[in-house]
Amino acid sequence: MAAAMRGGTYCFDVDAFTREDFEVSAFLKDCRSRNPMETIHQDLKAFQTTLENQARRFGSAPTDTKPSDYTEFLQLSSRLQGVDEAVSSVRAPLQAILHRVDQAHEAMRKLQKRVQDQAARARELQSAEADLQLSIRISEKLLVLEELLEIGSFEDAPEPQDESTDDDADSDDGFDNFDLVRHKRIDGNASEVCASLERATQLLLQLDLEFLEGVDIPTVQREEKRIAVIEETLLRRLETELATEIVPDAFYNRDHRINAETLGFLLHSYVLLQKSHVPEDTIARLLVQPFAEENITRGKLDGRVRGSCEGLEQLFDEILAFVRTKFGHVLALPVCQAAHNKCSVDLLGNAIWKPLCETLTTKHAVIFKTADAERFHRNYTISMAFLAKMEALCVSDAMRQRFRAHESVVAFKEQWNMDVYFQLRCNAMSARMEKSFGEVRTVERATSAETPPRLSLCFSSSRSLWTTLLECWDETSVYLSPLLPEFTKLSLQLVLHYATVWRDPISNAVSQLQTNPKAALANVGLSCLQTAEDVLSAAHDFHVIQSQILDDLFPVVKKHIEPFVDDADDFLTDLYQEVLAELSSLEDQCWAAGAMLVAEDCKKVLPALRTVKGQYQMTNKPAPTAPSTYVSNIIRPLAEFLDRWGSDLASDRRDALVESVLDPVCSMYATLSAELLKSAQELEDSLKSRKMQRSFVTDTRGADGLSDTAKMRLQLQLDLEEMKRLVKELDVELEQCAAFQEALAALEPAD
Repeated sequence: MAAAMRGGTYCFDVDAFTREDFEVSAFLKDCRSRNPMETIHQDLKAFQTTLENQARRFGSAPTDTKPSDYTEFLQLSSRLQGVDEAVSSVRAPLQAILHRVDQAHEAMRKLQKRVQDQAARARELQSAEADLQLSIRISEKLLVLEELLEIGSFEDAPEPQDESTDDDADSDDGFDNFDLVRHKRIDGNASEVCASLERATQLLLQLDLEFLEGVDIPTVQREEKRIAVIEETLLRRLETELATEIVPDAFYNRDHRINAETLGFLLHSYVLLQKSHVPEDTIARLLVQPFAEENITRGKLDGRVRGSCEGLEQLFDEILAFVRTKFGHVLALPVCQAAHNKCSVDLLGNAIWKPLCETLTTKHAVIFKTADAERFHRNYTISMAFLAKMEALCVSDAMRQRFRAHESVVAFKEQWNMDVYFQLRCNAMSARMEKSFGEVRTVERATSAETPPRLSLCFSSSRSLWTTLLECWDETSVYLSPLLPEFTKLSLQLVLHYATVWRDPISNAVSQLQTNPKAALANVGLSCLQTAEDVLSAAHDFHVIQSQILDDLFPVVKKHIEPFVDDADDFLTDLYQEVLAELSSLEDQCWAAGAMLVAEDCKKVLPALRTVKGQYQMTNKPAPTAPSTYVSNIIRPLAEFLDRWGSDLASDRRDALVESVLDPVCSMYATLSAELLKSAQELEDSLKSRKMQRSFVTDTRGADGLSDTAKMRLQLQLDLEEMKRLVKELDVELEQCAAFQEALAALEPAD
């Protein structure tokens, strides 16, 4: 049961009631040291209720089921009665204390309310003081502004008058006080006047911000009309000062120079007011447009011939001189250099270039006509150079970028119809190329002995191709930078078309030469291919064009494409790889045909080696010590060919061509030598087999003991060595020729 009574959670230890030394006063003192009296009272009530419930359960339970410590429970209950009385005796003092606490709380609440009321009053006073100070500041600024703007001396400035009193009140285009301001500028310093206007502008902006802060203040609201009058007066004064500064006393005084410092104050004021369009429009209307109407005329543009635009460059020079003289020092002002339009005045774009562009595009559209390609190119080149000179007036990169992106600059560039111009050029070049195909050779090649050798092209189509390629990239006559992709593609197409036109005729010509080297060429596809000489001349042209493309054209194209590709050399190599391979293939076919013809000419001399048999067979001549005279004639066709065409052959191609010539020559030499020696040997064997007279047999050997066949073999070896020497003079090693090695081995005497 004791365990059951200790089951709850109380602010005291329930076991304290069962101790022998339990005292009520000591128990309450111990509990009050840890908890308030109210909590102790509530916990004791709860503990008492728990004990009563347990007692009722014990009373109703059977006797045999009652706990053994029931007596202890009754003893504990009797002791709790004293605790309840003690708690009741303490309640009255506690309630008195609580009442005093409630009174203290009420006093504090009233005191807090008084403090809050006083704080609210203080805030109201502070707000009123701030409003008063704001009103004072606004009034002070109004007085300063009225003093700076001298509003008291301008009776027409505060409020607009009745329009019915003077029908011409606005006829001065907003400059009602022009003369009055001019007299004041004479009396004072113009820069100081404009500086005061800039200061007034700054004060007005501050005043506007402060007015927004006090828009709900009655005293501030009453000043709204004064602010409006000040703002109107400031704008009129700025406009009047601007007109007075940019327009001289005598309008036809061309030597008038705008004061950059004075104008800078005015421009900065307009920027602060976010009305930069006002000075831009004013300068354009009063200075630039009159100049454009007076100087940009059709007579100056045409020059001597109407419609020729000969005077365009001179006209642009006059415009540039005007801009530099009038505005060069003004454009250098910081207020004109910012990148953002809201932070600066765009004089170059809006005030200068825009009216000039409108005059050029609307009144002189002949400049942009594409009917004459040469005139179009000249006009565009001159115009872009003029635009670049105008851009050079930009002091900062930000101003330069803003000018390039200006809508009138973009519109000016869009006036040029590049597509039509390129089509005209493309058609003219294509027609010239087509006309050149088929024309016979008119230029003779130089030999490699000339220093330096000529790189002339033999065929008209080749010359036309190269001339056209150079024209495509000639900035002085044809090329225009906006057409970089188009001219890059056109150059490649021209070379590819050239190679395509020559492909089948070269193939047909080579086939005919292989079939019948001596016959004239017929129906090959191009009338300019009539002889073998024409085929070799075509090979020369193919070689020269490849060299010129790599050495001359690539550097020109590279200069234009470098800003747009990572590696210009690799780009051009990949771009022209296919077409250069096509030209190289055509060249190889032509040189192969030439090698075949040279080999045929060399082989024509080879039958002369049969004379060796007549020299030594049964003649009893001594053994040979020198080569035969015909050997030089064998190599002569090859030497003449290399002398004439060798400059067109690269080292590897030259070696391959010489080998292709010498291989059949050496093979035929070996065949004829073998036949000759076989015939001579058979004759000797025949004489021996018939057992002719001993004296005659002895006579077939000379004093050196060599037979006629051995002498012939020796002569043939000497001739082959001479051929090797002559070939070496051509910078070719004959040992590399397999047929030569076979011929040399065939002339070795049998064991």
